[in-house]
Amino acid sequence: MNSLYNHALKQSHSLQKDLDKFQSGQDASAGLQGQISAAFNALQRSIDDYDNMAKRELIAVKKETALTRVTKFRQELQEMRIRFESIKKQQENIMHEQNRDSLLRRTNRTATNIPENPYQPMTREAFAMREEAFVHNTDSQLDDFITQAQNLLENLTDQHSVLKKAQKKILDTANYLGLSKNTIRYIERRSSQDKWIFYGGIIITILIIGAIIHYF
Repeated sequence: MNSLYNHALKQSHSLQKDLDKFQSGQDASAGLQGQISAAFNALQRSIDDYDNMAKRELIAVKKETALTRVTKFRQELQEMRIRFESIKKQQENIMHEQNRDSLLRRTNRTATNIPENPYQPMTREAFAMREEAFVHNTDSQLDDFITQAQNLLENLTDQHSVLKKAQKKILDTANYLGLSKNTIRYIERRSSQDKWIFYGGIIITILIIGAIIHYF
């Protein structure tokens, strides 16, 4: 019977921690909410099992202690259920407020940027702001392209270094094992082809970076 009590106690503590995490906003995912709901059901079954075991206890003192614990467990479970529903309602209200504020900001931004008359020409200030935003976005995209190209070039360089080390090890192993000269020449020819592929990749990458800088 003590094992059932300890198991239910452990479930209760774990459930309290999940509720604290949910209430603090650390994790408000649907996954955690489903986990908490499943934990409620598991704890309810453990309490029922402990209650049945307590009712069959022959020693009066142990029986009274166990039934008192059952009453406490059921009270705590009910309080945790109420707390869970209250937190869910709070989280839903917070989410509703955030969505409403986001919608209002988008509406205000749209009303500010779009003239009342859609056929009315844009003012010089509005046109300048739009041009500035376009240039900023273009610069940001160019930076992203160049960064990606640089990363590709670095990856090619690393791969070339790895291939050179692998080639040296293969040739050393081939010489040690006494492989034929034709086999060694095939390995060297294959390595030479990989080297040209590497240099071709570098040239293509440099051309792409040059084209981006020149045309944009």
